[in-house]
Amino acid sequence: MSATCVLTVLAASTMLASGAELRGGWSASAASGQRFGGSWTAEAGGATGTWTLYDAAGKILLQGGWSVSKSPKAWSGAWRATVAGRSGEYSGTWTASPILAPEANFARLLESALNEVVTGAWKAAGNAGAWSIRASP
Repeated sequence: MSATCVLTVLAASTMLASGAELRGGWSASAASGQRFGGSWTAEAGGATGTWTLYDAAGKILLQGGWSVSKSPKAWSGAWRATVAGRSGEYSGTWTASPILAPEANFARLLESALNEVVTGAWKAAGNAGAWSIRASP
């Protein structure tokens, strides 16, 4: 691991430990071929956060929150979002199976997104697809 990578991971660890949030971008695709993208944040500790879906012009389409829990082999979570300018809510689930030590916490998974793309799967209302995130310090 390069010195830059080590310093980036240390900076992210310090930010999460100090109560600062980690943030980044995400992208997803549906089995139908449709593509999505937006931003996310993780609160200190990394078990909850927010996410936003943007259209191609950068306009907010959906905003919501996410949460996560850990099983021995994978991470699973739930998300909810409201549509900008409309009533109603969307919700779904997501999973991630990163290659981390079994004792690693979710903050560590988010920190790993500083150096590599973290991927997983999502489901909502009969739709499913893949997602990926990158973090920025």
